[in-house]
Amino acid sequence: MTTQITITGEEDKLFACRELEKGNLLFFPTVPFSFPQEEIAFLLEQKQGSSRSRKNVAYKPGLDRITNCETKDLLVQERLKGVLRAYSTRVTSFLTELLSPYAASWRVDYTSFRPFQEKGRKLRVRARNDLLHFDAFPTRPLHGDRILRFFTNINPIEARHWITSDTFSPVAKRYAGNDLPLPKRVDYSWKGKLSRGCLQAVRSLGVKVPMRSPYDHFMLRFHNFLKENQSFQEETPKQHWHFPPGSCWAVFTDQVSHAALSGQYALEQTFLVPVRSLLFPENSPLHVLERLAGGNLVRHS
Repeated sequence: MTTQITITGEEDKLFACRELEKGNLLFFPTVPFSFPQEEIAFLLEQKQGSSRSRKNVAYKPGLDRITNCETKDLLVQERLKGVLRAYSTRVTSFLTELLSPYAASWRVDYTSFRPFQEKGRKLRVRARNDLLHFDAFPTRPLHGDRILRFFTNINPIEARHWITSDTFSPVAKRYAGNDLPLPKRVDYSWKGKLSRGCLQAVRSLGVKVPMRSPYDHFMLRFHNFLKENQSFQEETPKQHWHFPPGSCWAVFTDQVSHAALSGQYALEQTFLVPVRSLLFPENSPLHVLERLAGGNLVRHS
């Protein structure tokens, strides 16, 4: 089960990495970097529509642009992009020091602004945040890279209520090969190489087809399977976490089963961490699955 580890700044250099890789949450009682109040106030003023397809606002650092922003005011759009860019920069700078073993090789992924109230949010089952799951990306295969996420609750009065349950290894051992087929191993035959070559050729023509590894196929199926599995959602043991206003937390969301039950106005920064950067790569979901499947699930270099 997951433990909440409060970070005080007095820990040894590898402490935070060790705890994350055990499947624990790092908790910061206050924001551990500069975050001007006027930027927080601006974010709290932002509204999104109420359609069932509504999405969080995303800032893409590599492209320096935002998506899913519903306002038509160009000045507001630029201001929002600037605030999210600054948040991304500050989080990255802080974690580069705290999680130095990862920083040399991680990819700084999307920043997300979550203005919606999670409680009662009307979404299709596979998109719901209030159901326990392990994170997986449907359109951006990771080929074994880890999903590290850093959250900040900017709500001035309401805590963000999470639940967590078992970490990846025991849940995968329970269901993989039983209720859910084990992932197929990488096909190194000429047929497998031909199939990958054809897919790459289609992508070269501009068709957006994801190049999923067997690992990615399984993780996406597992994400959907758990959200749709009523017995898992109802019967698995749960831990409740209430992250107060102004607090932050970090977790490998591909390793810790989690759900957000309530809370509004949060920020999140994602990092993609290669398995080779981990202190204990044998504990990664990739290596757990490869042991269960008896072979490679990504093409190792």
